[in-house]
Amino acid sequence: MSRDQAIGAVLFVVCVLVLIGYVAGLVWPLWIIRALEFLSGGAISLTWEQVQFWLIAIPVAIAFCIVLAIGAWIGWTMATTPPPTPIEELEKELEKEEKEEGAEEEAKEE
Repeated sequence: MSRDQAIGAVLFVVCVLVLIGYVAGLVWPLWIIRALEFLSGGAISLTWEQVQFWLIAIPVAIAFCIVLAIGAWIGWTMATTPPPTPIEELEKELEKEEKEEGAEEEAKEE
């Protein structure tokens, strides 16, 4: 197994586990409530509605931030990229090059 395949396998396993935990949390958030209470020593106490809210709110917030970052990146790229050369100037340059090549060929023939 190559390095890329190993990374792909780890990525697959992690994504499947997160997906299972996410769906289980939406359907049956009691396990998340119990886990947080256990890990915090009883300092964190959440209701079913709070857990379900955050299970939806966190991915939506992350996706929203990603979309805004991509939009900012596109805007920055558009603002800092110089405009393309107009087609008329390109046509003039091509005609000039063709004339020079033709003159060079004529000079070689003579």
